[in-house]
Amino acid sequence: MTTRRISQFRFSFYHHRPVHCDFSGGQITSDAGLLPLRAFDQRHHLTRDWAAQLSDPREEERVWHDSLELLRQRIYQIVAGYEDANDADRLRHDPILQIVADQKLGEALGSQPTLSRWENAPSARDVVRLNDALLDQFIRLCGEQVRQRGELLLDIDSTDDPTHGQQQFSFFNAAYGQHMYHPMLIFERHTGCLLSARLRPGNASSHARIVSMLVRLVPRLEAAFPGVKIKLRGDAGFALPLLYEFCEFFGIQYVLGIPANVVFQRRAELLQKRLARRYRRSRVPQRRFSSFRHRAGRWSHQRRICYKAEHTAVGTNLRFLITNCAGPCGGSLRLLQ
Repeated sequence: MTTRRISQFRFSFYHHRPVHCDFSGGQITSDAGLLPLRAFDQRHHLTRDWAAQLSDPREEERVWHDSLELLRQRIYQIVAGYEDANDADRLRHDPILQIVADQKLGEALGSQPTLSRWENAPSARDVVRLNDALLDQFIRLCGEQVRQRGELLLDIDSTDDPTHGQQQFSFFNAAYGQHMYHPMLIFERHTGCLLSARLRPGNASSHARIVSMLVRLVPRLEAAFPGVKIKLRGDAGFALPLLYEFCEFFGIQYVLGIPANVVFQRRAELLQKRLARRYRRSRVPQRRFSSFRHRAGRWSHQRRICYKAEHTAVGTNLRFLITNCAGPCGGSLRLLQ
């Protein structure tokens, strides 16, 4: 953030010689850490590729800030911790943001109204192309690493994006206790790369649109990395029969949390009681893993349910997951962590 201060201080702990600290040196910034990030961006032309996917309906003779400049301004502003568009009214004069946006020093960047209009301009087709660009960049930058590891781990999750006004599609979500958007994100766990993102209304369920996102993503990953195992993990919000069927059709190994119910608790009851007795005798926390086969009414066949049973001073803790992975249940549960 740009600051202007004119003040002087005298330090008393250096008695034999006065020390003066003068902050009237002109315009300074606290966001110089954006420079190495911009160098990485420049090397791999990330923001340039993203901006190329955006259509710009504005009249050319009236454009002062092109899409690439506005994209860089917005992204680097968010990276620096200024996520609100109205922060731009102050930050548009920041020399570091001007540098990373490739604007001439001293020339202001886009204002808040300019950024807001630009952010709402992309079409649905532009958003799809941006997601495709994310995947293209992942394949180009991390392809060799993925081939050496021989595994892709897709980490699916929804998150809360609080809203503070009358934004379109802002709804109250009782699980989070706030008005919000509820975006869906898909990461590759080993590299940390974002592969796909979708903005959803605040009242969307956790699993809404996940299969349609994977339908576009998985075939491209299979084509780019033939022979590489694809695994998928998610929490209990993604306990969806359609997702199980999708993964089994594409040969994807999945580990997904699944809510406890009366049937599951009854199947785990014997182990749970045994651990409770052992804890009462030894006062040592007990933990065991086990599994069983189960077929719910809407499932086409039986599936494997793994669970962790714990008994400690605070009582019993049971956690269930559904998976098509073979091997010890403990490994599947660790994969979910």
